[in-house]
Amino acid sequence: MKNVLITGASSGFGRASTIKLAQAGYNITATVRNTADKKDLEEETKDLNVNVIVRDVSYYFVPEHVKNWDVDILVNNAGAGESGPIADIPMSKVRSNFETNVFGTLNLTQLVVKDMMLKNKPGKIIFISSVVSRMTAPYLGAYSMTKHAIEAMAKTLRDEVAQHGIKVAVVEPGPYSTGFNEKMMASKYKWFDDTSPFYKDLETIKGIEDWVCSDQFDPEEVSNAIVDIVKAEDPAFRTRIPKAWGNIVI
Repeated sequence: MKNVLITGASSGFGRASTIKLAQAGYNITATVRNTADKKDLEEETKDLNVNVIVRDVSYYFVPEHVKNWDVDILVNNAGAGESGPIADIPMSKVRSNFETNVFGTLNLTQLVVKDMMLKNKPGKIIFISSVVSRMTAPYLGAYSMTKHAIEAMAKTLRDEVAQHGIKVAVVEPGPYSTGFNEKMMASKYKWFDDTSPFYKDLETIKGIEDWVCSDQFDPEEVSNAIVDIVKAEDPAFRTRIPKAWGNIVI
C-alpha cells in the first residue's frame, strides 16, 4: 500500500483524513504540533499503520526526512489563520501566516517532488486551500493572501510535473466546523484594540465573525473528499466543497 504524508494532523481535516486513510490500509506519516497531540493521535491509531511526528511545517524539513518516508502522496493540510484589517495587521503576523501556509508548504513540496523525480516514480501532491483562495472577505486579507499563493503554487506545479507522472490537486473548503475559523477570528484580538483607527468598525467586524462562524458545515465532507482524491487514479485538479458553492462566480 502507498505511503501518505499528511501535515497538520493534530485536529480537523488532517486528523480525520489520517484515521480514515490508515483504516483504508495506507501507510501514514502524520505531523502534529506538539507531544500532547502526538500522544493523543498515537493512542487513537495504535492498531493502524501511523507514524506520528511532532513538526511545525514553518520549521523547514530536510531531504533526509523525505528520503526515509518514501512519500507516494503528500497532503499539504497544515495551516494557520490570521485575521484583522489588512491596513492595520502587524507585518509580523502576515509573515508568520506566510511562513506556515506558503513557505513551509513549498519547502516540503519541493523535497517530496524532487524525491519522486529522483526515484522516477509517479506521485500525488494535494493542497488543502480554501474558498478564500479565489475570493476575499473583509478582515481576512492576510489569510486569503496565503491561499491565493497556494493556488498559484499548485497551478504552476501541476503544469511542471505532469510529464513526470505526478498529479496535483487542490481542495477548496468553505466554512467547516473544525474550530479553525473561531481560532482565526480570535487571533486579531492579540493586537487589535481601541487604539486602532479601525476600532470604530467593531460592529461590522463582529458581524463578519458571526457570518464566518455560524452555520458551518460538517467537516467529515472534507475528509471524505481528501480520501477520495488520495484513492483516485486521476483526480480533478480542483475540488470546491460544499458542492452547493461550486457555481459561485469569483
